Amino acid sequence: MMPHVQLPGHAAGWTSKDRAAVAAGIGDVCRRKGFFFVHNHAIPTDLVRNAYVEMQWFYQLPLAEKNKYDATEQSQFLGYRGLGRERSRTHSGTEACEQYRIGNTTDELALPSSVDFYHAHFPKALELFHHLTHLGDGILAACALDLGLGENFFTGYLDSPLHRLGLNYYVASHPSDVGSTVGYAMSPHIDLSLLTILDQDEPGLEVRDSDGEWLEVPTVPGALFVFLADYVQRWSNGLHRAAPHRVSAVRRDRMSIQYKHRPDYGVVVRPLDTLTGPADPPTYAPLNTGPDYVTALRSILGR
Repeated sequence: MMPHVQLPGHAAGWTSKDRAAVAAGIGDVCRRKGFFFVHNHAIPTDLVRNAYVEMQWFYQLPLAEKNKYDATEQSQFLGYRGLGRERSRTHSGTEACEQYRIGNTTDELALPSSVDFYHAHFPKALELFHHLTHLGDGILAACALDLGLGENFFTGYLDSPLHRLGLNYYVASHPSDVGSTVGYAMSPHIDLSLLTILDQDEPGLEVRDSDGEWLEVPTVPGALFVFLADYVQRWSNGLHRAAPHRVSAVRRDRMSIQYKHRPDYGVVVRPLDTLTGPADPPTYAPLNTGPDYVTALRSILGR
């Protein structure tokens, strides 16, 4: 059964009392499952719908036009990832989907083109991105409260955060187009982010419960699906559970909007001293959200 949480409206207006109420609602779920639906988030449904319209338009462009926005290390991985471009994390093949990334960048790494170049076709998706940033901040503050850290604990790691919005397109023929021999379109993995917020226009996402069972995530009108990711699990030394997930082999064309809440470039994420001790030693190695993250992206995108 999927957990469902009622939110106190748009996260941009949450008070400390609101964040405490959200913490009370998600605390046990974060510890046991690491995933849940959120309702009453007040993000306009028309905005989500219009972001899908932009995606549909872009993915129908000729391949040569889409490839002008090729996602590379030089673009800080903004832009287009063509069909089969991303290597699987679990098998020798590639992922059976097309992807596009918009979002924040860091001044520490030079871009060959302006950020506006990569965002030009997606004004509604970019507007949605800013709404989801507020929601991610609110949920992260609630996670911090549940861990006994104080609602503002993580803000020091979010001065210039590298949040990203993924616009993903799965076509029923994609697995055969890339010669896939597995029963899923996106390999099982845990996101390198703090948390992920997702909407899908068709079912396909699956999450692995703490007992190892894969659960299909339904489409719930008006709700968004949240799952915790690597960095929260690592910082909390496993008190909050990251949710492994995958996308099953789609039976008809499917799009998803996937927002990833990330800290600044170069933050070292390691189990917090306040959450470890002789009885609970650190169980996760440090990870640097700068070079370690770039290395991980290089390994799946190649080039």
